[in-house]
Amino acid sequence: MFLKLVALLLVTCESLADIPPLYRSRPYDLGAFDRWPHQLYHSSNAIGPILNVHEESVQCYNESIYTVVPYWGKQVNIPGVMLLDTKGYLVWHSTGYVTADVQSFRGEDYIVSLSIDSIYYALINSRYEEVYQIRSGNGWQLDAHELTLSPSGTALLVINGVFAVDQTAFETPPEVDFILDAGFQEIEVQTGEVLFEWRASDHYTFEEYYHFQPGDGKSENTAPDLFHVNSIEKDDLGNYLISCRMMSSIVYVDGRTGAVIWKLGGKGNMFKDLSGGAIDFNGQHHARFHENGRIVSIFDNGNCPGRPVTGPTRGLTVLLDTEKMTVQLQHEYISPNSVLTDNSGSMQILDSGNVVLGFGPNANWAEYASNGSLLCNVHMGPETFFNSGEIRSYRISKSAWVGHPQTMPEISVDDGRVYVSWNGATEVAMWSLNGIDIEGVGGESVILGRFPKDGFETEIPVPTSPTGRYFFVSALNRAGQVLGSTSMDPQLNPEISSRPLTRCLIRRLSSLLVRHRSFYNIQLLHSWITD
Repeated sequence: MFLKLVALLLVTCESLADIPPLYRSRPYDLGAFDRWPHQLYHSSNAIGPILNVHEESVQCYNESIYTVVPYWGKQVNIPGVMLLDTKGYLVWHSTGYVTADVQSFRGEDYIVSLSIDSIYYALINSRYEEVYQIRSGNGWQLDAHELTLSPSGTALLVINGVFAVDQTAFETPPEVDFILDAGFQEIEVQTGEVLFEWRASDHYTFEEYYHFQPGDGKSENTAPDLFHVNSIEKDDLGNYLISCRMMSSIVYVDGRTGAVIWKLGGKGNMFKDLSGGAIDFNGQHHARFHENGRIVSIFDNGNCPGRPVTGPTRGLTVLLDTEKMTVQLQHEYISPNSVLTDNSGSMQILDSGNVVLGFGPNANWAEYASNGSLLCNVHMGPETFFNSGEIRSYRISKSAWVGHPQTMPEISVDDGRVYVSWNGATEVAMWSLNGIDIEGVGGESVILGRFPKDGFETEIPVPTSPTGRYFFVSALNRAGQVLGSTSMDPQLNPEISSRPLTRCLIRRLSSLLVRHRSFYNIQLLHSWITD
C-alpha cells in the first residue's frame, strides 16, 4: 500500500497541483485517505474533494455539465458546497451553505443554497453574489428540505412547526397534545410575500402515520414528526406534487383550493398497481413530474421509521393513468452494492435521459442509463463509514453552469514554481505566464509560456530567462481572450529547487493527513526527509 501511495503522490507532482480521482481504491474505502478525504491548495483557501471512482463511462462525461455537491457531517470541519467538473476536479468551493442545486429564475441560472444556520435560502448568481434571500412567513419555520423555483417565477418553500392539537383540525389519540406539522408556502421572491400556504394536517389522518411511539406528543419537545414534507413541485396546471416521508405518501394538490386530488403510496394510496413495485416505496424523497405529469420519479430510501426495511435504496419511475387510477413501474435504479440510505437522497433525470442518484448519508453518487444499467459510481468518502454521518450530502445533482467570479485569479510561488487557480471560473482553458523586467524592457510584458488548465490548480515551472524578474499569470478562454490576471509578483527564486520533488511529496501528504491528529506526524516526516 505504501508504494501505491508514493506512486500516486509522484504522479500528482508532475504538472498539476490537484490530486486526481482514485480508481477502485480499497485503502480509500477503509479510511486510509482520512475519514473526510479532501485536499488543500497552494494558491487558494478552497477545499477540494479526493474522489474514489468505482465505475466510469464516457456517457457520464460532458464538459458543459458540472456536479453540484453540498456536504457536511461529523468529520467535516466547515460545511460547504463544491462544483466539480466532468473529471471530478474542483471548480468552485464556498462555505456557509449546506444544500445547493442550480435552478432558473426569470431566465437566469442561480445556485440555490440553504444557509448554514438554516435561516434563509440564497439565490447565488453567476458572479457568486447572493442576489435574493428567501425566508418562510406567517410564523412557520423554514425547513431545510426544499426550495423550488416555479415556472411562474415564485419560490416553493417547505415549512414546519410544532402546534397544539387543539389549534388544528387534526384528530389524534387522547394522549397526543402536540404535533410537528409540515407543509409548504409559495412565496414571491422579490418581496417575500406568502402567496399560498398548505399544511399537511388538513389533508391526512393520524392512521396514515407509521411511526407513533408511546409518549410521543405529550410535550412540544416530543411532538411526533407526522408528515416530514421533503419535496414540492408546481406543474404547468398550477397544482402541486408533494412528498410526505413519514406517510410514505406522494400527494397531488389543487393549486387553488389546496384539496387533495390524489395520493400515491402509503396507507391512503388511491392507485391500483398493475405491475408490482410501483407503490411500495418507503420513506421516499425528491418526487418529480415528467412528461406533463404522466411519469413520476421517486427516490425510494427503502427505509422509514415505523416500517420494515424494504430496501435496497432505489430510484424509480412510475407511469400514472389518472383517469383509470392505475400505476405501473417503468424503471428501477438500484443503489450500487445494494446500499441502504437511511435518510435524505435525490434522483435527477438529465436531458440525456441518464439518471443521477445521490445517497445522502452515504458519501456516494451514481449515474445510470435510462434503462437502469449503472454507468458511473463515485465515492466522496470511505464506504466503511457510509450511513454513519461522517460525511454526507442531502442532494447531489448535475447541471450546466457558467461562472464569472468577481475575484481575480490567485497565485502562489514556491520552489521556483507558480501555482494558479481561479475559484468559480468555468471558462478558463489556458494559463499564460507573463514575465516583465521593468528596467530591461520598459515595463512591457513578455509571454514566457502557455499552459493548459486541467484541474482546479495548475502548477507552472518558471523559466530561468533574464526576462521575468516580475511576472503575472493571465487566464485565457478557448478563443485566447484574457478573462483576468493575477497581481504582479516578484520572481523570488526562478531556479528550480534542488529538492522540489521532496517538498512536493510533503505538501501532498500534508493535504491527505489534514486532521489535527496527524500534524505531529507531518512535522516528523518533514524533518526526516529534509535534514
